[in-house]
Amino acid sequence: MNLTPGMSRRHRLEQQRHRVAVCVAVATLIATLGGWTPSPAAAWTIVIVAIAVGLPHGALDIVIGPRLTKPTLFFGLYLAASLGIVVVWLAVPFLGVVAFFAASWYHFARGDGVHHRDLAGAGDLLGAATAGFAIGLPLMLHAGIVTPVLSDLMLGTAALNSAQVALFGSIIAAPAFVAGLVAGVAALRIRRYSAVVEMVTIALLAATVHPLVSFAIYFALWHAPRHLITLDIDRQSWTRAVGATVGTLVAGMLVWQLAEPAAPAARLVFIGLAALTGPHLVLTELWRSRPTPASGRVNAPTRRQRCHTAA
Repeated sequence: MNLTPGMSRRHRLEQQRHRVAVCVAVATLIATLGGWTPSPAAAWTIVIVAIAVGLPHGALDIVIGPRLTKPTLFFGLYLAASLGIVVVWLAVPFLGVVAFFAASWYHFARGDGVHHRDLAGAGDLLGAATAGFAIGLPLMLHAGIVTPVLSDLMLGTAALNSAQVALFGSIIAAPAFVAGLVAGVAALRIRRYSAVVEMVTIALLAATVHPLVSFAIYFALWHAPRHLITLDIDRQSWTRAVGATVGTLVAGMLVWQLAEPAAPAARLVFIGLAALTGPHLVLTELWRSRPTPASGRVNAPTRRQRCHTAA
């Protein structure tokens, strides 16, 4: 297979990301099997650090969005969508929780599936499997730990028990297992062993490690960097993404200070993630559906391009 310079660079970065992610996952698995169990404070610290590391991939929306529509329209719609998700969650928490998990599964699966597109239809199945394992197995196998968190996200409207949470997790994990079997066989046939290693590693991580920690590793070392590598952004776009990330973190800290202790950490983190995930998911799909230039590189729009778009 002949690779263009841009594709070759992305391929090398993805290989490095894969090695780092697998090594961290295996080290965490070994530590867990050796008896390591993070305290609640340590687990939440790992999650918050992972979100901070992964935020730049979402912050790039401020670069992508204005390339698809007028900047003022983009920012207005993005903010309205985020606020709308928060309002819906506060009004109907059950709908907010279910929609958040469904949207996350779809979004993560699409990201992994696009990366494995050389497997054709099996690539989409592989994405559904890895994302389903990352989300469903912790719910199914660590229901005792997850249930208090989900109960808090219901905002007092329902009292969940471990059996209900485990059943919800199995609804995600069971089809992921079937998809994984089919995709795994297809990957082995063409000797794409790295794809099988990825799927098995994520499954073992989600099944064994503390659920918050396994989510943090998947988000920070699989989903977010893979998105960044795919976009192959320029330096100016990186600067904007970092600036947006810092702004988001500062805003999040201010909300945290204002809301605590009335709103626990889980509620702020996951409702905040949901508010950002919704518009980010839609924007990512719109970007993928556009006619793709040969280079695939995302450059920050020039002043002339911004003025033309605004007009």
